[in-house]
Amino acid sequence: MGKSRIDRLIAKTLALAGQFPVMPVEEVRLSVAFAELPEPEQVVPRLLAELIDHDDMHPRRVGIHACRRIGLFQFPGLRDAIIRRLADDNAWVRYDAVWTVKDARYDGPDVRRLLGGLASGVHLSEDEERLRANPSNSELAARVLAWSTLDSLQAEQSSAS
Repeated sequence: MGKSRIDRLIAKTLALAGQFPVMPVEEVRLSVAFAELPEPEQVVPRLLAELIDHDDMHPRRVGIHACRRIGLFQFPGLRDAIIRRLADDNAWVRYDAVWTVKDARYDGPDVRRLLGGLASGVHLSEDEERLRANPSNSELAARVLAWSTLDSLQAEQSSAS
């Protein structure tokens, strides 16, 4: 009996670890393939267990993107895993985690504290201009997205009050 499709995708994703260079389009392609699998409630636990906390950034990125695309944001353990990635060593992983926080509308003191730390020192109009001039600046991209995400959370809270 052969491997299941999810097993093959996990193996392909894990094969990215340690490769250089890895094209972002490959990470996106894999995350889309995970998101298109049937029975997403069985896919998310595998992503959590095998990819999101992987030592290498590429499997982490694929896992985060796949979970964001699947959209089961209330799945047990997913929020905590994504919030942990807000403090990741890799700026692109932090960016992906912020993007997921924004799409999932995760909120709370822990989220705001971490987003505030990431957004610290951002001067939005200047930094957005710098980011347009250098879109590969992962650190700046994560910080600007953290600022806008935190701002939108605060705006939602203000309008709800």
